[in-house]
Amino acid sequence: MKSVLSVPIAVIILFSILTIISPINSFSATYIGPQLKGVKIGSLPQNMEITVGFLIPPKNFNLLYLTAEEVANHQTKPISFKQVMKEFAQTQLENEVTNYLESHGFSISVQNPFVVIAEAPVSVVEETFHTTLDLYRYGNIVYYKPSTNPILPSFFAGVTINGLTNYTTYNYQLNLEVLGKVVNGKLIPNMTFPQVTTFQFAADMYSPQDIVGAYNITQGGNGTTVAIIDAYGDPTIYEDLQIFDQHFHLPPVNLTIIPLGPYHPVFGLFTGWDIETALDVETVHAIAPYAHIVLVVPSTPGLIPEAIDYIVSEDLANVTSMSFGIIENTIGDTGFYFVFDGVPMPNLPYWDYYFALGTVEGISFFAASGDEGAYGGTLTTYGGVSYPATSPFVTGVGGTSLYVNVTSGYLSAQNSSATYGFETGWSIFNLDFPFIGSDGGYSTYYPKPWYQYMINGTTRATPDVAADANPYTGLLIYVLGQEEVIGGTSLSTPIWAGLAADLISIIHKPLGLFNNILYWIYSNSTLYNQAFHQITFGFNGLYSAHSGYNLVTGLGTPDFYGLLKAVEDYFKQSRLAISVTATEPGVPYPWFMYNTTFEIIAKISYPNTTMVTSGSFSAYIYTTEGLLTKIPLTFNGTYWVGTYTISPGNPPNIWLVVVNGTSSGISGTGVYEITVGLSIDIISPLPFPFEITIPPNEPFEVVACIYYPNLTPVEYPSFTAYFIHDTKNIFNVTLLLTRIPGLYEGVYALITPEPEGVYLMYINDSYSSAYIYQTFGGINVETLVFTPIDDGFSSVSPGENITIFSFTFDQNGLGIFTSNVTAFIYNPQGKLITEIPLKLALDIVQFGDIIAFGYHEANYTIPLNATPGIYTIVTEAWYNSSIGVEELNYTDFIYVSPYVIHTQVKYEGNAIEGENIKVYANITYPNGTEVKYGEFQATLVPSELQFEQLILEFYTEIPLQYNSTLNEWVGVISVPSINSTNIYQGAPLYSLSGPWYLEVSGISPEGAITESINNFLTVLPYTDIGTKIITPINATSIGFAYQGGAIELTQIYSPSLTLMNGKYILNNVIVNTLIIKNSTVAIINSKLNTLQTYSSNVNVIDSEISNSKIGISSIASNITLASVTFSNVNYAINQTANTNVFLHGVNLNNVTALSAIPAPKIVSYPTNITSLTNNITLSISGEYLKVISVELDGKTIFYSVTSTTSGIEITIPFNSATMPSGNNIITLAISDGIEYNYTLVVYNSYPLIQVHSTINALNSSVINLKSSLSTTTDISIIGLVIAIIAVILFLLLLFRRGGKR
Repeated sequence: MKSVLSVPIAVIILFSILTIISPINSFSATYIGPQLKGVKIGSLPQNMEITVGFLIPPKNFNLLYLTAEEVANHQTKPISFKQVMKEFAQTQLENEVTNYLESHGFSISVQNPFVVIAEAPVSVVEETFHTTLDLYRYGNIVYYKPSTNPILPSFFAGVTINGLTNYTTYNYQLNLEVLGKVVNGKLIPNMTFPQVTTFQFAADMYSPQDIVGAYNITQGGNGTTVAIIDAYGDPTIYEDLQIFDQHFHLPPVNLTIIPLGPYHPVFGLFTGWDIETALDVETVHAIAPYAHIVLVVPSTPGLIPEAIDYIVSEDLANVTSMSFGIIENTIGDTGFYFVFDGVPMPNLPYWDYYFALGTVEGISFFAASGDEGAYGGTLTTYGGVSYPATSPFVTGVGGTSLYVNVTSGYLSAQNSSATYGFETGWSIFNLDFPFIGSDGGYSTYYPKPWYQYMINGTTRATPDVAADANPYTGLLIYVLGQEEVIGGTSLSTPIWAGLAADLISIIHKPLGLFNNILYWIYSNSTLYNQAFHQITFGFNGLYSAHSGYNLVTGLGTPDFYGLLKAVEDYFKQSRLAISVTATEPGVPYPWFMYNTTFEIIAKISYPNTTMVTSGSFSAYIYTTEGLLTKIPLTFNGTYWVGTYTISPGNPPNIWLVVVNGTSSGISGTGVYEITVGLSIDIISPLPFPFEITIPPNEPFEVVACIYYPNLTPVEYPSFTAYFIHDTKNIFNVTLLLTRIPGLYEGVYALITPEPEGVYLMYINDSYSSAYIYQTFGGINVETLVFTPIDDGFSSVSPGENITIFSFTFDQNGLGIFTSNVTAFIYNPQGKLITEIPLKLALDIVQFGDIIAFGYHEANYTIPLNATPGIYTIVTEAWYNSSIGVEELNYTDFIYVSPYVIHTQVKYEGNAIEGENIKVYANITYPNGTEVKYGEFQATLVPSELQFEQLILEFYTEIPLQYNSTLNEWVGVISVPSINSTNIYQGAPLYSLSGPWYLEVSGISPEGAITESINNFLTVLPYTDIGTKIITPINATSIGFAYQGGAIELTQIYSPSLTLMNGKYILNNVIVNTLIIKNSTVAIINSKLNTLQTYSSNVNVIDSEISNSKIGISSIASNITLASVTFSNVNYAINQTANTNVFLHGVNLNNVTALSAIPAPKIVSYPTNITSLTNNITLSISGEYLKVISVELDGKTIFYSVTSTTSGIEITIPFNSATMPSGNNIITLAISDGIEYNYTLVVYNSYPLIQVHSTINALNSSVINLKSSLSTTTDISIIGLVIAIIAVILFLLLLFRRGGKR
């Protein structure tokens, strides 16, 4: 997301301009503002609140600065900086201004000796200033301004008044890029064409812990204050911070909001400043969680200068973070003030003065270098750098793409921690217009500062440092309660601001101008290598990253611990303290004219604060052309002094006066910025895109105001505006003095065939020079280049395809369908390799999501033998209009990598709808080495909907992270289901099952891409409901319905499911752990790993229980198993007391035992009864034993049970005398929760023993009788009797046994 707030859409959110008055007499002042274009459309509502800012200058800028330096360097009496400011304040003027405003009905919201901000309704403003405020429209800009010249008392002389119009030539850019929102853990990118993703998408999203770990930051900030400047503010900043802190485990923020003007943060919603505010504050808090954050909120961007003034004059903070910027080639002003007829309006050197004064106080300023590459969002790289990052007194912060090494957790789960992995410069990316990337380059306003003496060039180079800024490796923050992923140098800047607060809290010293320290570290290679990660790859549209300082990432990114040690070393060095200013009699500010002489004054002291009175010291004057002169200084008893006379031919505008030298072996440096020459303010024309391009063959007006440093108008007869195209002077426009002193105008028309395109317009002579860029061509060209992967870097590999889209139109909206568009592609050596005609896109959907109707488009395949490097794509359009041929071109870049990286994807088996599955990707370079860093994503797309991949991939996409143990990229991806909170929600079960593409795509840090799209994953028709506890109370609310009085769950998967207090039917489900409590449940045709029951009745039918240690664990339940298979379990069942398990067709496959409880064991029983007994005892060991039944010889009999220490004893009646002899069968049914059946054989020998005893007795009787008989006849008779008795006994015994059968 880009916010260039020069094209406002509602008057209440428009900019304030520096609208000025100057005195004429005791109660008269005249207003001479820009002759604004536009048509009056009405008046402002009388009750609308207007905020007006009043800047009151100090008595003498030059002496104030010197005094502040002397205090900071302990060269004068110790007083506070507030006291210093008070000494130079125009207190009486301050009181006169505030009293006058209050007496007329204004409310004063801010008042100090240098800034007054007041509010009043339009009616009061109009009465106070004796004018009316009317609305005007110019193109798509609506603004208000005074209809007549405002009039004020003469004591307002010199007071700068901001706010009587909200039209501005200062176009503040917000340097943030919103990649997208995070919804249910998934990053959903912004998808509004033309800001639309391409065929594949890859991005990482980092938590604060990842950033902190990557840069090795020790979070602190105790005792420090960080000021953040953001216009309008954020209406939910406190609420968002609370969510942010809770989510990322940060301490509560210590935040103070200081409004400058009325505080209406809701206006931030319409302009993007709410997002900027949230990003700035949350990032600083994440990096320095214990720092006090002061959010300074100007009520409009026009009051940003007052915010800087306020921070410095109040000595408000140790560190100041500024994420906005103004591109130099759009400014068009020179001089300490730019003026209208002698009325001063503060210009860049004025704000530099306050930045410099703040650094003297000890404040460190950080500013974003910009987000639109070396072009800065304009159409030329000349002056494409951003102010205030280019100020010598500000640390400019560029951007990188950060690739972390995840050490724990998952990026997708936002619970990761990380260390530093790899980094590249945030490089050009063409899926936005203009393209985005880290801004950097050379200033066109500022000489090379003293600390950059080792850097090539003669002007200020920016950025100074860098940090993560690519939105595709962006930070997770909260805005309006919504989690978003945001990047931009608006991220890298508060990272460095927070880091500076951490440093200050450790070393207990202010850092002041941090650049002095940073480049001192750079000059020591050992310290530099410890303190910085050098960035060696990246391209911003003109410059490439390389080791050491470069114009993409500056010195590099921080290693906090190494930087801390280097900073501590810096403060251990002995240095001279040098306080410097420059003065000229009668001139209260540092702005001098040619043919005048200014004096350089320096106070120099040793580290012990004693004055330096001897040594060798010189003043070196630097301009944008380099070193102008060296001036030896002499000691006059108090100061070291020297003079210089400004001669015609000396370069105009900003000079740096640098004093350095040595005394007693100790050296030091001091600096002061001055401005030389006339003030030129280019009023018209403004450059595209801030105004429409200038059509050919139509007159346009050049308007400029030109003044001397003493604020009197220049009244030369004429000036010349030079128009340069491709380094050639194509035409000039003579500017003639108008009736208004100092105001020059000229008219010209670019006549065909003079070339159309981008021009630099200079207005200069021997005493001045100002420029701005202009665009000629009635047609406008906006171009996008689609590469295979939307990954934040426009990279493509040989053999792959790019698609070029171009939208062309003229000022009247014509030419969209009749333009001729051609793309010219140049290789890294600048050689044209092809030209491609673009054709109008058809009114059809492309890539599943894009309707490019109205665009021209073309495809191009990169040759297999293409030379690696940066390729330039120049899209030229021409249109034959009623005023002649109109043409324009636009330049894009792509990077052709030297190779394609290879990816092999692995995953674990089939998947279930809603399941989280692990994905493994082995990503390697062509030589087989592992790719360890980059942006790689895995996503799932239904095979039948792959043509809609642009829409569908984001709903399942997750970032992968490298696992150094496995040498693979890993991630956990969620398979869509009916319960997904996205477009799949409510989809029929079987519509989501079947084959899906598991796709992995991404980019290595070196720009090599990979696409692995033909990996099929079969999704089974089950819905993963996650871990659930279901009761009759909540069942319907979570999507389950009643069927016949029972709650039915069909075709679901759950890792852990608990059913409680109801009746349930589970049909065709897969559950890892099923827990049933106080319920009646039928489980049919299902698969379980383990079943746990408590006080329940459960029927398991035609199901499988497998792959667990215990299949079923049951307490006090009744379980029936019918056609159930146990596979790969140690024990099928683990039952406890009061459990009954009924088995009806149970199969055991690779099962150690049916039950974890040993089966009941018959310890002892009488196998052979030989004596008379009335019962027998069976001893059985086991747990939880219950006797179900006892049968003796097939008949149920009475029994009694006695518990023993090892089990039970069963006593059954058994009369051995009456029971038949031989085998007696005892059948036992015994349960320990599972029923076991035993058959015991008890042999009753007692009856036979009794018969034998009887026979033996008879035998004895016979023998005795025989001995008493004497005849044979007697003996025969007795023998016969005995035989008969024996036969009878035999028959009786035989009968009893037969009867048994």
